[in-house]
Amino acid sequence: MLAKTMAVVAALVLAAVPTPATAAPGLAWASRPQPQAAKYHAECATLVSGGVTLTLLRIPSTGPSQGPVLADSQEIDGYGGSQIDFFLRHGDNYLARLPRTHRTHDIVLADPRGLGGSTPVRCPTSAHDPALPELPATPRDTAQIAAHGWAVYVRCAAATGPLIARTGLAEQADDLETVRTALGAPRLDFLGQATGAELAVVYAARHPAHAGRIVLDTAIDPFLPAARRVLDVARAEETAFTRFAAWCAGAPDRCPLAGQDVPAVLDEVVTRGVPGLTGDEVRIAVGQFLLGYPVAWPGIAHALAAAREGDGSELAPYAALTYTEPDYTASHAQTCADHPSTPGRLAGLAQRVHALAPHTGGISLHWDALVSCTGWPDGPSLTERLPGRLAPATPVLVTATEDDPINPSAWTADIGARIAGSHVLIAPVAGHGALDNAPCAADAIDSYLATGALPSDEECRSGAGNPSPPPSGDALSVDFATILAMNSPHTGMSERKNAWRSRPQRAATG
Repeated sequence: MLAKTMAVVAALVLAAVPTPATAAPGLAWASRPQPQAAKYHAECATLVSGGVTLTLLRIPSTGPSQGPVLADSQEIDGYGGSQIDFFLRHGDNYLARLPRTHRTHDIVLADPRGLGGSTPVRCPTSAHDPALPELPATPRDTAQIAAHGWAVYVRCAAATGPLIARTGLAEQADDLETVRTALGAPRLDFLGQATGAELAVVYAARHPAHAGRIVLDTAIDPFLPAARRVLDVARAEETAFTRFAAWCAGAPDRCPLAGQDVPAVLDEVVTRGVPGLTGDEVRIAVGQFLLGYPVAWPGIAHALAAAREGDGSELAPYAALTYTEPDYTASHAQTCADHPSTPGRLAGLAQRVHALAPHTGGISLHWDALVSCTGWPDGPSLTERLPGRLAPATPVLVTATEDDPINPSAWTADIGARIAGSHVLIAPVAGHGALDNAPCAADAIDSYLATGALPSDEECRSGAGNPSPPPSGDALSVDFATILAMNSPHTGMSERKNAWRSRPQRAATG
């Protein structure tokens, strides 16, 4: 059994004695050579924070600048990666949602410590081993998962050095404070999505006096233990898939599975697997499709129909979205530091997760992260180290969709209740993230970052409103790969698909 690694008492409360921001007289901005960077007049700089070199990107405002707004769209487990590369590929899509902010503020992105262009975490061994079950059923399963996790950690630590123990959100929040100081901003204005929003909560806990206009969109709730989160997500994903199945029954022109038992089709594909994908990887791929629901419903239907016939080519790139290296394993340094996994509780939790999601299996990105962290050093979780309530200097806008298939809106309500002076806006639409799926919420986010004006309580209640059905017409023309890629900081979809197809074939696991 692994010895329990305990942090020193001073680290038990994140809000206590944060690391002072590194003094910095300013930043030396320089043009980037990429054509995409020239398109946005983007400039880059580096900055040392806590012994780590951070790489920054600045997109200048199109009008007189009122100061910087930092942005971070990190996702859990495989979505971390380079924020800079993400923007340079999909900046048009991003800036289209923030026209006033772009006109009045410089937008600054920073690659997190350990990822992208910043000082990297190096992991020679992938955290993903398709030969291991995602849902352990026996003590032997758990022991194998823990042994693999420990081996991954040891090799990461040997290749990375001391940084491996200093990549959590507390350290990342202190990096933001260093960036704020270097930019000369009196307070930090910040747009965080998913794990980026979780990071913003930690920043508000550690540096409340310097918290400016902060937006938390589709936030992961750091106040909830990991076990609670995986149960919530299992329920949300299964609900989303059930709604997909109901849509399919009434859309024979767009769903090739219409008239069939759609959950049973998924069960069949999971049990058999498909060439190049295990049953667990099929479930991960379906979960990635669900991130774009309901737009993605025609895509899920065609992918499952093809998989039932033995063709996994439409599912493979969505599994690869999760397992793309080096980001997938390197991001575990942060995830496992903040959300350690206890081996003794894993099998029992797996039973509860599967009971809530008999078809999607509960094998979400959150669950995959918990399993992958089993065997890494244990210690106090981020939940245990956070104060129960926060009081930042400036109101916080907390946004979400009502029907998010991975980060439930109940998390948004919980976060809002714990932050004094927060304003919660939950748009009555479906999809992952209000900025990307609810124009009324995107407008409110843009307005708050640009002017400081919070939305009214009636915002998004006037019919901006109900979840939209999937697009009409030929379902095969719906390129959800492009839609999902617009919100992913990874390499091109074709590159991921080719890399995934070229890996050694493995037997399916049910």
